[in-house]
This record gives sequence, structure tokens and C-alpha cells, in this order.
Amino acid sequence: MKWVELITLRSLGNINGQFVNALLKGVRESDLPTDRLKHLVEIGVYHHSVLDTDLSIHIYWKSELGSQDKSPLGLRFSSALRPLGLLNHSVWGEIAALEFPLSNGNSKSRDILESEKGHLRKFIEKPLGKGGEENEDAPSDS
Repeated sequence: MKWVELITLRSLGNINGQFVNALLKGVRESDLPTDRLKHLVEIGVYHHSVLDTDLSIHIYWKSELGSQDKSPLGLRFSSALRPLGLLNHSVWGEIAALEFPLSNGNSKSRDILESEKGHLRKFIEKPLGKGGEENEDAPSDS
């Protein structure tokens, strides 16, 4: 399953490019466990197109279902960036995709919904309660 960890910062002042470079250099020189890093696909750092105070780090992963959580790497980025302003750190799992280029007008969409249907049904049928736990009192079709 593909998933992305998003760390978005809105700082009080302009973001120093050297600081971002130092963060990324620290990742390369890191002693993070290699079993987790084998699932790492890419790290992208984005600067808002208009606001010099906004920065977003996207950490792309590919791993087995159920292993999607804030990573030690993402938590390190969050910890380093938090003193600079408002920070949001979230994890998103891919549920659908459309690959490009399209050939002969037909889409080459990967039907990951079919393979993830059971996992998705669990979230739809048993809404999460406060704190992210399954809500046992939620109505069920069974």
C-alpha cells in the first residue's frame, strides 16, 4: 500500500533554505533502522508558491497494510520544525490512483479499492470514536 506522511509548517518568518538542507542531510547521515527505511520511496520538500513562510515535507512510503503510522523520521522532522511556527503532521493512505499517460483514451487506473475493500469497510461500518478507537456502540449491518 502507498501512503504519504505530510508535515506542513506555517512559520512566523521566511524559511531558511540552509535549515531545510541541513534537515535533509541529517536524514542521509541518520542511524534510522534500515527495516523502516526499506519502505521509504521519496522525500519531497515543497515551498508555498506565494507565501515564503509555508513549507511542506512529503514522505512517501510503500509497505504492507497496517504499518502506516507517523514514522520516526517524520517525528524527527516535526520535532525540528515545531519551534518555528504552526505545524501539522498527518498520515494519508492511498485508496485510489489514476496512472498517466492514458493510452487510447482508456485509463490505466489501478483498482486498489477492490483489494482494500475489506479494510475500508471496517472504517465505514465501525466509525471511530473519540481518540481513534473503534466505536463499539456504532450501528452495524451484522
